[in-house]
Amino acid sequence: MLRSLILIATWFVSCSTYATTVQTAHTTIKAMLEAQQLSGITWTMVTQEHITTGSAGYANIEHADIMQPDQKMHVGSVTKTVLALGVLRLISKGQLSLETKVQPLLPQVRLNNPWQGSAPVRVKHLLTHTAGLDNIRMWQFLSKTPTPATPLLRAFPEHNSDLLELRTEPGTQYSYSNMGYTLLGMVIEAVTNQRYEAYLDQHLLIPLGMLDSSFEFSAQHSDPRLAMGYHENQVAQAAVPVYTRPAGQFTTTAPDMARFIQFVMGEGVIDGEQFVHPDLMGKLFDFGGTDADKAGLNIGRGLAFSNRDRYGVVGQCHPGTTFGFRANICLFPEQKKGYFYAINTDSESADYEAFKALFVELLELDHNEIIPPGTSQNDMSALTGLYVLSPNNMAEFEFLDKVFGPVWVTASDNQITLHSLQSAPRTLHHIKDDLYRDSERTQPSHVFFSSPAGDEFFSNGLKTFKKVGVTSIALYWLSLLLGLCGFVYILVTALFRLATQRFAGFRRLQWSLMNLLVLAVPMALFLSQSFLAFGDITVASISLALVTMFLPISLLHSLWRCYQQGWGVKGSIRDGIFLISAIQLCCVLAAWGHLPAIFWR
Repeated sequence: MLRSLILIATWFVSCSTYATTVQTAHTTIKAMLEAQQLSGITWTMVTQEHITTGSAGYANIEHADIMQPDQKMHVGSVTKTVLALGVLRLISKGQLSLETKVQPLLPQVRLNNPWQGSAPVRVKHLLTHTAGLDNIRMWQFLSKTPTPATPLLRAFPEHNSDLLELRTEPGTQYSYSNMGYTLLGMVIEAVTNQRYEAYLDQHLLIPLGMLDSSFEFSAQHSDPRLAMGYHENQVAQAAVPVYTRPAGQFTTTAPDMARFIQFVMGEGVIDGEQFVHPDLMGKLFDFGGTDADKAGLNIGRGLAFSNRDRYGVVGQCHPGTTFGFRANICLFPEQKKGYFYAINTDSESADYEAFKALFVELLELDHNEIIPPGTSQNDMSALTGLYVLSPNNMAEFEFLDKVFGPVWVTASDNQITLHSLQSAPRTLHHIKDDLYRDSERTQPSHVFFSSPAGDEFFSNGLKTFKKVGVTSIALYWLSLLLGLCGFVYILVTALFRLATQRFAGFRRLQWSLMNLLVLAVPMALFLSQSFLAFGDITVASISLALVTMFLPISLLHSLWRCYQQGWGVKGSIRDGIFLISAIQLCCVLAAWGHLPAIFWR
C-alpha cells in the first residue's frame, strides 16, 4: 500500500511538473512571437514520457484565425528529412541501394561529371549533398511559370548544359543542393513509375500515421486548415509552386511531425515491424566519407540530418525556409528527445535562433562536456592566409562570393581566428592534430587539411574553404574599385558638363551616361512586378539584359569619341582613363557570366 501511495504521489507530482512546463513553454513562446513580430507558430516536443504540442499567434491575420496546435504548415527544406526516409524505404525493400548510380536511372538528364569513370553520382551522394551539384538557380524558385503538375524534368532543361555540371568530385565535399533532392524525386518516380508525391503519401506517410501531411501541393484557397504565410510587416504570402518541389514542398502538422520524430528515434520500426533497415537508420545522422571526415572531423551530414553543435548540446537537425514560412526539426537520439516548430512568417530581421535555444532549454537536455584546448606542436602560422568558399553555395554568384566572402585566417597562442566581411571574428581553439573547436561549440568544429594535389583547405563539415593567393583577390578588388570609380566619374562628370553647357566634353560621354540612366528603367520595372517573377522572362528582365548588354558598347563608343576628338583636347585623356576603368570591370563581369545580366537561364 505504501509503495502504491508513493507511486501515485510521484505520478501526481510528475503531472503537475509537466503541466507547469507546458504552460511555461506556451507563455514564453507567445511572448517571443510577439516581441519579434511574427504571425504564428506551432510546435511539438517529444520525450520518452510525453509528447507536447502547442501553438500561439495567428494562422490568418486578416480573418483573425487563431493558430491551432494541429494547424497545417509549410516547412521548406525540412521536407528533405521526410523524403530521405522515403528513399530509404525503397532501399529497404530492395528497389534501390545507396550505391545505385543515378545517371542510368535518369537518362533524360545529363550529369556533366568529369569524374564519371572513377566516381559516378550515386543515390548516397544525393542524400548527403555530396554529389558536387550546384544548389539552385534563381529561375528555379523565383518563377511564376511552374504549376503543381509541372514535370520535374522541367527543372533541368536540355539546352542549359552547365546546370548539372559537377563542381567537386562526388563524395568528397558537402555542398547543399536543392537540385540534388529534385533529382531524388525523379529517382523515386523512375523506380516506382508513380509521381513521387503520390508514392510517398501512400507508402510512407500513411504507414507512419501522418494522415494530415502530404507531399502534394497545398494552397490556402483550397485548404482552410493551411495557415497563411507572411513576410515582414505582416505582408501575406500565399503558397507558390516551384520547379524543385521535392526539395521543399511538404505540408504537415506538429502532431504528425511528433510521429515522425518518434519513428526516427524508434529505430525505424512500425507496429513491431522493421520499416527501414537498421543499418540505414544508423546512418541517418552520420554517414562520413568526405575529405573533412577523412581528416578527422566527425561532424557533418548523415543520410537525412546534419549535426548541429549549439547551446551546449549536439543535435541532429534540419532547418527549412519557404515563401512565408520558417521551420526547424532537431533530434537528440541519445537522450530520446526532439522538437519541431513551424512559424508562418519568413522575416529577415527575426531571431529564429532564439526559438532553437528555447526548445533546447525546455527539453532539459544534458549539456555536452566542452573539449578543452590542447597544445599544438605544429606551426600554425602555415595555416594563415586567405581562403574562399570551394565550392560556394550558388554557382551563379561565385564571383560575388569570391570578392565579398573570403575568410582571412590568423594564428596566435594555440588558436586560430577567422575574419570575414560576413560576420564577426570567430576564435578556434586547437584540440589535436589539425582539429580546432569554435569557442561557442563543445566539440571539434573545424579541420585543416590538404588535397593530394597540394591545395590547402579548412572545413566546418558543411562548408569548405580553399586557400588562395592574396594577389588574385586583391586584383578583383582593384578591378571592382576602379570600375565603380569609372562609372561614378561618367555619371557625375557628364551631368555636370550638361548642366554647365560644356557640350564638347559632354558629347564624349553622352552615350555612356544615357546607358547608365536607362538602367533605372529595368529597376523600376522589377520593383513594379512580383518578386516571384524575378527569374521569368518579363519586360523587366528583358530590359535589364538589353541595357547591360549595351553597356560595354556605349563605353567603347565614348572611348572612340575621345580618340576622334584627340587626346590633346582638355579632359579627353582623363575621360579615357575612367572609361577604360569601367570597361575592364565589364570584361571581368562578362568573363564570370554576369554581363549581360540574365537570371532566366
